[in-house]
Amino acid sequence: PQIVSNTAEVIVYPDPTINLNPTVSQMICIGGTISTPLQVGYTNGIGIPTYQWYSNTTNSNIGGNIIPGANSNLYTPPTFTSTGNNYYYCEVSLSGNGCDNVTSAVAEIQVFNDPTVTDPITTQQICENTIPTDLQVSASGGMPGATFTYQWYSNTANSNSGGTQILGATNSTYTPSTVASGTTYYYCVVQQNNGNSGCETVSNTAEVIVNPGPSFNTQPQDIQVCEGATISAPLTVSYINGVGTPSYQWYANTVDNNTTGTQIIGEINPTYTPPTTSPATTYYYCTITLTGGGCPQIVSNTAEVIVYPDPTI
Repeated sequence: PQIVSNTAEVIVYPDPTINLNPTVSQMICIGGTISTPLQVGYTNGIGIPTYQWYSNTTNSNIGGNIIPGANSNLYTPPTFTSTGNNYYYCEVSLSGNGCDNVTSAVAEIQVFNDPTVTDPITTQQICENTIPTDLQVSASGGMPGATFTYQWYSNTANSNSGGTQILGATNSTYTPSTVASGTTYYYCVVQQNNGNSGCETVSNTAEVIVNPGPSFNTQPQDIQVCEGATISAPLTVSYINGVGTPSYQWYANTVDNNTTGTQIIGEINPTYTPPTTSPATTYYYCTITLTGGGCPQIVSNTAEVIVYPDPTI
């Protein structure tokens, strides 16, 4: 009799195709690593997949160089140390009989130099509670078209690392505080893509020296003399603290106040010898103005100078 075998099922699957290509284009800076790994996925075919990533010097998914150990559907290139365009693709092989190998599209990673930054002014000396010169930086380069972000830091040491982040100081310009005296160093960190692209640069430090405001440590003293006498010790002022070049101006007044006096022409030194040619009571004071540090003008106390008539019989 005729005999009939069991059936044999023959399943012919479609060849595999790529349904997830790595990100087509990414930009980073030297020293950076891409934040999103290159990834490949496939559909159809049969069998166990084997992945092999390749690097290439041209935008092509043939003729590349095998990357040893890059045998997963995910691949993150190592840190880039030079600028240029880098190309990657992945070949997927299936263990099923007759399944064709399939290759992903090319992923391009462009590597740029870090941005550059101009430094803020090197140093400034100012008085407490005065308006300083703004610190300012200007960034350029880095990734084309990417936005720069700024973050200012303060430091007690002359170093542009290890400082304290200044909350809210996220512009290219920063106005340092002058509330308290002391020396503070400021620097700015400039990034693109919030630093995720490795695009970051740091300015040099700017030294800001805040001095206590000037004050008198020598005030003019009262004098009593007779008409025509020689004054042995002139009126004298001196000051401490503050910053800048001092300018002196003496005033004379007929009343005891240091606000409504008359400027004495030519008396611009820290000492002044009043005249004694005629009897009178005159009040003298001196103003000191410091230039270059924004310090306030200070005004001395008044000195009462009494010139008496010579005695008569």
